[in-house]
Amino acid sequence: MKMVWMMHDIVLTDDIQGILDELGIIGLSRWKRMTGRGPKSGSRMDTHVWPGANSGAFVVVDDEMAARLMGRLQALRDEVGALTGVWAFTTPVTETLR
Repeated sequence: MKMVWMMHDIVLTDDIQGILDELGIIGLSRWKRMTGRGPKSGSRMDTHVWPGANSGAFVVVDDEMAARLMGRLQALRDEVGALTGVWAFTTPVTETLR
């Protein structure tokens, strides 16, 4: 099992949710508003000086679904470009509650 961590420009929240729905991924946790700075997308500090915000979510899925999700997220990143801000990575999940 893997945890897929996703951070993205807040304007892409519906696109990310659409990908999760398309893949049948129901369980997730989300941070509605996050601030940060990307190497290409710049600062999004949710202020008048650095406007904009990010959102984030994570899901725990089997390895095959994690690979499919990462593929779809990469396609979204390729489509919108790095300046919009889509980032994801996986971490192993070694144990869960039953």
